[in-house]
Amino acid sequence: MKYKRRCSTCHETVSASFREGEIDMKKKISKKNAVIIAGAVVAVTAVGGTAYAMSGPKLALNKEKVTVEYGTQYKPELKDIVKDYKDFDKKSLKLINKIPNEKDKTYPAVGKYTITVKYKKKSLKQSVIVKDTKAPEVAVPADIEVLQGTDLATFDFKSLMNVSDASETTIDVDTSKVDVNMPAQYDINVTVTDKHGNKTVKAGKVTVTAKPEISDDEQVVQETVKNSDGTTAVRNSVQKKSQSSGKKVVSNSSNVTRKSANSSQSASGNRTSGNSNKTSGGNKTSGSSTKSNGTSGSSNKNPGSSSSGSHKGSMDVEMNKDSYHKTDDGWSMGGNISGSDFDKLTGGDWKEFN
Repeated sequence: MKYKRRCSTCHETVSASFREGEIDMKKKISKKNAVIIAGAVVAVTAVGGTAYAMSGPKLALNKEKVTVEYGTQYKPELKDIVKDYKDFDKKSLKLINKIPNEKDKTYPAVGKYTITVKYKKKSLKQSVIVKDTKAPEVAVPADIEVLQGTDLATFDFKSLMNVSDASETTIDVDTSKVDVNMPAQYDINVTVTDKHGNKTVKAGKVTVTAKPEISDDEQVVQETVKNSDGTTAVRNSVQKKSQSSGKKVVSNSSNVTRKSANSSQSASGNRTSGNSNKTSGGNKTSGSSTKSNGTSGSSNKNPGSSSSGSHKGSMDVEMNKDSYHKTDDGWSMGGNISGSDFDKLTGGDWKEFN
C-alpha cells in the first residue's frame, strides 16, 4: 500500500505502517468472526435437526373438511389426509375411525362424519359431509298408447319410465291434458323427484286409441318397442290368450268391446241331438231327430193332445220300413209306417203305443 508523505519524520512512516497492520488485524478478526458465526449456525442447525428428529414432523391435515357426493365410494387414506405424509413414521401414524357404508350399499349414507388421525400423542379430526346433489336421470318413451276408456288414475305409467338415481325416487305423471275418451295424441309431463329433493322433469306423448273389438279368447297386451331413432314406444296389440301368456294385459270391460256371438249361438242353439226325438208329451224314440213346427226337413205336426191323452190325425215318423209291428208281447220295431198306418195300428191311441 502506498502512502503520500508530507514530511521526512518517521512518525508518518510509523503511522502508515500502523494503519496497515490495523487493517490486517481487522481482516483477521473478520475472518475469525465469520468462522465462529458459521460454526454457531451449524451448531444451531444441528441442535434443531436433532430436536426435530427427536419430536418428529408436525401433524397437519391437507383439508379439515371434505364433501363427498352421495352414491360415491369414499375410502379415506392417510396419504391423502395428512400433510407431508412422507415425513412421518408410518408405524406411529394411525387412522382411528372410518366412515361406515349405508346398509346394503357400497357407499355411505347422506350425513356428517368425523375421521380421527393420530400421531404419537397428538390427534386431529377431519369432517366429512356426504351430500346428494345430483338430479335423477330419466328416460321417457317417445309415445305411450292407451286404450280409449282406460282409467288413467290406475294406469301403470311408472313401470314404463327408466329412472336412475342413488336414492329412492317418486314419479308423477301429469295427464291433465289427456281426454281418454277421445282418440288422439296428447302431451304429458313426467316429474321424478329423489329422496333428497333433487328433481327432473321430462315431456312425453300419450296416444289414445279406439276401443278394439275382441273375442272371448283374445286380450289386449302392452309391449315396448324400439324405434329406428333409438327411442322407445309403448304399443298395444290384440293377441290370443293362449299366445300371450306372461305379457302385460291392459284390456278390461271398460276399454274394449266384445264381438257378437249371435251367429254362432244361433247355429248351435238350434241343434238337437241326432239320436233323440222329442214330442210335446216328452216321449223319446230312437232314430233321426223329430223337429217341431216351422222347421225345415221332415216334420211331425202335433195339433195338440186331448185331455184324455188320445191322439188322432196323421203324424209322419221317419223310421225304417215296418218300423213297428204287433206281437203277442206288444209292439216291436219293424218297417217304416205313415201317419195313417200309425193310426190304424194304434187306433189313434198313443197310450197303447207307449
